[in-house]
Amino acid sequence: MNLANLFNPAPQRRQRPPVSIDLEHSVPAWLLRGASAAVIVLGLGPVVGDLVVPLLVAVAIVIVPHPGVVAALTLVGAGYVWNQPPDLLVCAVFVLVLHAVATLARLTAPLPPTGRVESRLVLRALAGFAVIQLLAQAMVVLAFAAMAGMPTFSWFAVLVLAGIAAAVVAGVRWVGRHTQ
Repeated sequence: MNLANLFNPAPQRRQRPPVSIDLEHSVPAWLLRGASAAVIVLGLGPVVGDLVVPLLVAVAIVIVPHPGVVAALTLVGAGYVWNQPPDLLVCAVFVLVLHAVATLARLTAPLPPTGRVESRLVLRALAGFAVIQLLAQAMVVLAFAAMAGMPTFSWFAVLVLAGIAAAVVAGVRWVGRHTQ
């Protein structure tokens, strides 16, 4: 043990200057989180017929826009449709809401509520959202068309097919982006 170090003051860290990034056109993260919550409440409230669960999930996504919350929303949706009669509108709304919330959560998850997202990034995400949503909704319609002759077929599989289609499209986009 060196006794001289006991009497010498510890080296002081220099204070770093505050850093701010000036974005020309940006959207506040809290606004995107609020849009995600609005999509949940307005999209799922009328479909489910109850506002308690959509409000709780909306509050959770505003506080913690994490993929785990999106997974919880998926489980809530799966639990709801498990014993329901087949309904194309309900399935299409669930696919739309889940995808919208996942897209907005991906944009805002690493940011604090006071953070900002560049507008170009939001527009790029919305373009990808539109393409994937068209394919996913087409898969929902095709699954319901295929299911028309099979009344005993569990319509939970429709959500699974739409999710698989969205995952395949997202995977193809990721591979295309990372192999160039």
